[in-house]
Amino acid sequence: MRAPHVCLSLLALLVTPLAAAADGSVGRVPTRSSDLSIPVPKSAVAVAAPDAVKPRIEVRLLIDPTPGPGRVARVGALFQLDPGWHLYWRNPGDAGLPTRVSWHVDGGLLGPLAWPAPEVFRDAEAGITSYGYSGTVLLASDLVRLDKPGGPRAVRVETDFLICKDQCIPGKVALHRDLDSVLAGGGSEAVTRRTHALFERFAARVPRPAESLGVDVGVHEVELAERTGGPVRARLTVHPCGAASESLDDAPCAADSAAFVPDASHSLALSDATSDPPLPGARALTLAVAGFATADGKLENPRLAGVLELRSSSGGVRFVEVDLPLRAESLAAGGAPSLAYALLLALLGGLVLNAMPCVLPVLALKVFALADLRQQSRRETWAHALGYFAGIQLAMLSLAALVIGLRAAGTWVGWGFQFQEPRFALGITLLLVAFALNLFGVFEIGSPSSLAGVGRSATGAARSFFDGLLAVVLATPCTAPFLGTAVGFAFAGSGAVIACVFVAIGLGLALPVCLVALAPVTARLMPRSGPWMGTLRTGLGFALLASAIWTLWIFGRTAGVDALGGALALTLALALGLWIWGLHQTVERGGRGLAIAAVLALAACLAFAPVWRGATALPVTRETTHSGWQPFDREAIAAELRAGRPVFVDFTAVWCLTCAVNERTVLSSGRVQEALARRGFALFKADWTLRDETIRRELARFGRAGVPLYVVYDPAAPDQPRVLPELLTIESLLDALRERDGRGA
Repeated sequence: MRAPHVCLSLLALLVTPLAAAADGSVGRVPTRSSDLSIPVPKSAVAVAAPDAVKPRIEVRLLIDPTPGPGRVARVGALFQLDPGWHLYWRNPGDAGLPTRVSWHVDGGLLGPLAWPAPEVFRDAEAGITSYGYSGTVLLASDLVRLDKPGGPRAVRVETDFLICKDQCIPGKVALHRDLDSVLAGGGSEAVTRRTHALFERFAARVPRPAESLGVDVGVHEVELAERTGGPVRARLTVHPCGAASESLDDAPCAADSAAFVPDASHSLALSDATSDPPLPGARALTLAVAGFATADGKLENPRLAGVLELRSSSGGVRFVEVDLPLRAESLAAGGAPSLAYALLLALLGGLVLNAMPCVLPVLALKVFALADLRQQSRRETWAHALGYFAGIQLAMLSLAALVIGLRAAGTWVGWGFQFQEPRFALGITLLLVAFALNLFGVFEIGSPSSLAGVGRSATGAARSFFDGLLAVVLATPCTAPFLGTAVGFAFAGSGAVIACVFVAIGLGLALPVCLVALAPVTARLMPRSGPWMGTLRTGLGFALLASAIWTLWIFGRTAGVDALGGALALTLALALGLWIWGLHQTVERGGRGLAIAAVLALAACLAFAPVWRGATALPVTRETTHSGWQPFDREAIAAELRAGRPVFVDFTAVWCLTCAVNERTVLSSGRVQEALARRGFALFKADWTLRDETIRRELARFGRAGVPLYVVYDPAAPDQPRVLPELLTIESLLDALRERDGRGA
């Protein structure tokens, strides 16, 4: 039992108020007058749990002598509660104690206890959800074998329970009854019929395996915590008519809604869930299940177990037994990739990142810096390459460690998540400005005597290490082909998988510079160094300033204009401090210059502290009315599809440079806009500039951990959306729209 259960249950035993009302997510069985009119001997009936007025529950021991497949008879404990009172299921939920029923039959063998599907009770004020029964419930077992009579045979039952209304009262009952007389037909035929009908009514509420009901149930998008107390999430996909059904409208197995109640688990504490609104024509219902890893068990072979209730608009209901393994995976089209395949995609994605505008200034700086090494020894060249490689891998491992730590703390993030924090964008802006001033020769990293050759004329290992760090920082808001699937696989896996994938991305990112530096043939192809190298580095300094403008724009979009003005002043103070430091370096007074610069930086930080504190995320607004774009909303998308309109969804962020390139060059193209309008597309923009759990989960549903993502929904097949490449072209997008026309036809 989980610790919260213990505390709440002890309070309940001390008559703690517990105002709980039936929620109705899983329907109750109404009490019938015939339930109360089945006569039993005095030894087989008892009342219990008295409050100040009277006992609030009656328990009867019933026997159904009707044989059936695999059974001789059935025995059951019938609990009849006063109105408003309830007792608990085998998983009581956030409060209460599970009901215990213990049977003994002389000379007989009993099957397991059959638990009918429970009701859901919620206390909105206390935030407590519990599972149990109100009115009447029969907890029964099959008598599967009965030996030859060797004397009087009896049925005995002991039951412990807790019933609650405005207060909670424990109860305990022990009953017994002669078995032989019932099996010999000692009761009236009318009583036997009523008893059998009662057993059948509650047996119909006992969940059955999905296969026997023709239902297909799967679990996807599993996210498992790395430590106890961490979050656990999964999505159940239910095909009420089997995986081969064409839609949810196939009678008589149709289901319009689903509700899930989790079973008790030694390692997981999961919440109940109801199905999302089904898309028109969809073949499946989906339910998002969430919870956390409990402190009294390890996540070894975790399973998702519980009861699934399927309801149709015609009033039909089926109860499905769910018991599925939980394995971290993603819903990427075609299934989740293997680790080896994900690592290959990560390597290729990191390689392609070098061509992205985010990384290109640093890459150009390093490649042309190799010309300075043409006349140097191979040892120095190796040191240069290894420094760059080490900087990249350290940054990647640090990023992986941060992701793992945040996830263990209950915060789930995606690729480029750090740019969702305005202060990070401001810090990167200051770093880029500092690196640009270094390239301009305003100051050196360290004193000329201690780090000779580091700075404007530098190509040493220390400078290469910092360039590697900078390359990773600039690469994270970009995506590339192959990278989306690889990162999505990593973020859905364990901490070790995240680290491996990030290292593979870093290897691809570092590969071009390392190959150029280490391959002897490249030394002959590189131009001779000369004065042109200084001019080139100055030009690359301006490229870094262009990157700083971009990160400063991100900061302004997320923190506001007032914060942007303060950030510009802070950048000016930084530049002034570095200039003073550089002046003293030229006269071999690096220490004094560093002290003056440090004092100036401290004064600037104190003066502009409100800027840093005020750099909090503001809602990012996009103009959606005149352009036709609507904010992302699953229910609105479902409504558009039900109306027969195709849907195009753009997952984007203002800090995503790849997104910006696609929007400016493709999505805003006149040909694309005309094609979308002509085909009647509903346009939705999922803006992930700031942290948004709904959008993050939707990205995970497609096996992605970052933006951009482009999805086309066809109303003829709404549960089979098409995912477009991260890098769009006008022709590829138009081809996707034409392909949808072909499917729709």
